[in-house]
Amino acid sequence: MSGTGHPYLLLFLVILIWGINHIIARCMSSPVLFGYVHITGVLLAFLRYVMGALTLTAVLFLKESSLLKIRDQLRPFIGVLAVSILASSVFVLAANQSQAYASAGTTSIIINICPVLVFVYGIFFLEEEITILKAIGFALGLLGGLMFLYTSVKSDGSHHMVWGVLLATIAMFAWTGYTITLHYLEGVNRLAVISIQLIVSSLLIVPFLGVYLMTSPLEFVLDIWSILGIVFCGVVSSGIGYLLFFRTIDAIGAPKAASFLFLVPFVSLWGDIMLQELPQPVTLLGGVAAILGVALIKRER
Repeated sequence: MSGTGHPYLLLFLVILIWGINHIIARCMSSPVLFGYVHITGVLLAFLRYVMGALTLTAVLFLKESSLLKIRDQLRPFIGVLAVSILASSVFVLAANQSQAYASAGTTSIIINICPVLVFVYGIFFLEEEITILKAIGFALGLLGGLMFLYTSVKSDGSHHMVWGVLLATIAMFAWTGYTITLHYLEGVNRLAVISIQLIVSSLLIVPFLGVYLMTSPLEFVLDIWSILGIVFCGVVSSGIGYLLFFRTIDAIGAPKAASFLFLVPFVSLWGDIMLQELPQPVTLLGGVAAILGVALIKRER
C-alpha cells in the first residue's frame, strides 16, 4: 500500500471507528438503547467477521496478481497463523457477547489493558528492556486494571455485569495472544494475513452458534438498524478500519501507529455518557489509571 501524507488523520479515523464499534455493538446486542436486543452478540461476531472477510478479500484480489505467491509467503508461518486465527476467534466472540452485559466503555477499557500483558511477555521472551517509565506504566496498568475490574463488579453486583466483565477479560487475554502473534508475523503480507484470519475465524465461530442455540434462541431483528450495525461493525470496522491502519503503519511505522490506540476507550466512554451508563467515579478512576499506564508502556516502546 502506498504511503499517505496525512497518517495522523487516518489514525484518528481508525481510533474513532474502533471506538464507535464498541458503542454500536453495545446498542445492537443489548436492550439499553431500543428496549430490546437487535442481534445476539455471538451472531453479531459471526456476521462482523464475514462482512470484514468479504471486504478485505475483495481488496486482496484487486491488489494481488498471484494467489500462489501469497501461499508461498504464508507457508513458513502456518503454525503462528493458526494460533493467531484461534486468538482472533475467541476475541471477537467474547468481546461482542460481553457487550450484551457490560457497557461499551467497560468492555473497551478491559480489552485495551492487553499491552500490559504483552509487555510482560516481551520482558520474558523478547528481551525487552525495562525502563523507569515502562515500570511505572506497568504498575499503573496492572493496579488500575485490577481496581477497574473489582469496582465494576462490586458497584453493579448484578449477574449480567459479572458475565460482562468475565467475557471482556477473556477477550483481553485473547487480544493479548493475537497481538503477540503479530510480532512473529512481521514482514508478511498484512492484508493476506488479516483476510485469512477473518475467513477462517468466521468458520470457527459457526460451532459456537450451534452451542448457543442449544441453550438460548438467537435474536435477530431484521430492520434498518441491524443492517447498519452489521455493515459498520463488519465492513467499516473490520474492513476499512484495518485498511486505514495499514496505511498508517506504512507511513509512520507499526510501533508509533500502535502507540495511539490506547485512545480507543476514551471514544467508547462517550457512548457510556450518551447511554447514561458511565461507571462510578472510583471505577472510572481505575480505568483511566490503567489506560494511562498502557500509554506510558506504548510511548516507551
